[in-house]
Amino acid sequence: MAAWVALGVIGSDLDSRVEQAAELAAERFEDAFERGGEAELVRAVETRSASADPDDEVYWLGRRDGELIAGRPVKAPLLLMPGNVGGSEINADTGDRYRLATRDIGDTRLIVAFSFEEPDAILHSVIGAFALASLASFLIAGLVGTFVGHRAQARLDRIADTLRRVALGDMKARVPLRNAHDDLGRLSLAVNDGLSQLENTVDGIRQVSTDIAHDLRTPINRLEITLERMRDVTHDAAALNGLADDANAQAKQIATTFDALLRIAQIEAGARKSRFQAVSLAEIAERLHEAYTPVAEEAGQAFEIVHRSQAGDLVLGDSDLLTQLFANLVENAIRHCPAHATIQIETGTGLNGVWINVRDNGPGIPQGERDRVLRRFYRVEKSRTTPGSGLGLALVKAISDLHGARLSLDDNKPGLSVRLDFAPFDRALIHAS
Repeated sequence: MAAWVALGVIGSDLDSRVEQAAELAAERFEDAFERGGEAELVRAVETRSASADPDDEVYWLGRRDGELIAGRPVKAPLLLMPGNVGGSEINADTGDRYRLATRDIGDTRLIVAFSFEEPDAILHSVIGAFALASLASFLIAGLVGTFVGHRAQARLDRIADTLRRVALGDMKARVPLRNAHDDLGRLSLAVNDGLSQLENTVDGIRQVSTDIAHDLRTPINRLEITLERMRDVTHDAAALNGLADDANAQAKQIATTFDALLRIAQIEAGARKSRFQAVSLAEIAERLHEAYTPVAEEAGQAFEIVHRSQAGDLVLGDSDLLTQLFANLVENAIRHCPAHATIQIETGTGLNGVWINVRDNGPGIPQGERDRVLRRFYRVEKSRTTPGSGLGLALVKAISDLHGARLSLDDNKPGLSVRLDFAPFDRALIHAS
């Protein structure tokens, strides 16, 4: 499109030059008449007509009745008007276009005709050059497009092949990266990131399946053994009742494990966000301190509470879930700390929001295990002989993520420090909710 516009501009400019040349020639003849009258005008026309190529320039000077005085004969000179005419209209032997300029000078009439042959030839040459250049451009563009298309298709084929390999079970397959800065390169990076997350998810599912089998096999086996023993003591009511109580406890442990898994899944799906409201972390800490102080004292431990809030300690959240979160942390501390240990729950506010910290001076968790204990069924005690399902801290992480809190496990030197930081919020948002 731009090329045709350019050709139009070039053609218009060339035509304009011819029109200006014809008008300029007519004006010079007028100047000759003013200098020397009709005789000078006749001489100038004859001189110019004799030296000009009749196919390029035509000059006619005659009386107002059509009598030729100087120049070359033309057809119907009195009827010719200024503008563009064909060669046949002025007796020219070519089919070229001409530009006419006319003047009435004294008792004479002057006709000047300039041919468009040269501008038309130039324009035709330019059109040819444009056509050749366009053809070359199309050919080059076609070759480049074909080359780029083949390369792009090859890269897409590699992506598809990688996805096929993953679908067949090769979770380590990744798209080869050759140029990570173009669209396909960024797509490949995104695919590889997704495959890495998929691999982690599948590994997690496999690990969860293994851990479920590990954790539930023992209580299910115990339940089966207990039920078999019950059949053997049907004659002894006291023994039968004792075994029934054991079976009930083991069934409850299995149900509790599945309930915890379901609860984690629901929390991770964000199903409880509709119940969010203004919650005071200090009030939760007070309730937990009141509830667990007797439990800690029975274990020979001290349970302290510290408030460092300078202002309101409200967060937007689910009060029941947050209470369960910190109850899990306190129970873990009581369970794993020895007698004479000190457990502390601390709340506070700062420029970055509200925080709560549960810490103890017990055995703690090795640094290399701190990220792993947040996984489902992961337990530092690998023998799995102590009570517990390994879901407590996984539930803590799920609730923390639901509330957008930052969860960190650190060394309390000695012991463990578990801190949650809640981002600041707009109080108006709490009132609106």
